[in-house]
Amino acid sequence: MIILIGGEKGGSGKSCLAQNLAVYLATECQLSVMLVDCDPQRTTSNWIQARNDNPSLKKINCVQMFGKIRDDLISLGNHYEAVVIDCGGQDTVALRASLSVADFALLPLRPKRRDLQTVPHVDDLLNNGMMFNPNLDAAFVLTQCPSLPNQANRILEAKEVCQTWGHRVLDAFTYQRNIYDDSEESGSSVMEFEPKGKAAHELRQIFNQLLKQENQRAIEVTYAQSAAQLEREQYVLSRSAPTTYGH
Repeated sequence: MIILIGGEKGGSGKSCLAQNLAVYLATECQLSVMLVDCDPQRTTSNWIQARNDNPSLKKINCVQMFGKIRDDLISLGNHYEAVVIDCGGQDTVALRASLSVADFALLPLRPKRRDLQTVPHVDDLLNNGMMFNPNLDAAFVLTQCPSLPNQANRILEAKEVCQTWGHRVLDAFTYQRNIYDDSEESGSSVMEFEPKGKAAHELRQIFNQLLKQENQRAIEVTYAQSAAQLEREQYVLSRSAPTTYGH
């Protein structure tokens, strides 16, 4: 499967989501993963370098791509069980190419007016992408939400704005937390930095809702294609199959 993390507004946490999603799929869902960095700022590429320099962390494959990358993404999708694309916060050729082949698109927005003002343009991008890729499953997710109770209406209002354009909006969202920056600086994911923390719970909910799966095990069973995984599933099926005796 190919998953795009993109949008038109910078600063909404696209790279953070892409990095954490790649780790979640590789470590907790046991999938083979390729992370694609399409952002000229190289945020994810720099994170990968810090991560792969740490022997205690599982290495994640990463490649930089720009421009007309449609065929390259299709090729990666044939070699990896999951391809996660981190696109920068602007309308680029790479973003449009990614929309034309992605199975899922996660579109992060902060509950702020300047972020919500980009929704009409993002809607145009999605509609254009779905002309070539009608099976694209796109979802908005709210990020960096305020945690004060008196700010809760801002989250609800932001969801309503996104829903008026007819696209899926995830129920899960992220709050403003220092752990997102702290884990990124160390080359790790939130789920590795504090596995049972609130931020890790937020992200697992987001990723499971995006992929419409109950948990990481369901994701593994649905998307794993490795020989070892197929062998495990065949063994489970053989154990559960009714036994037939000859006469």
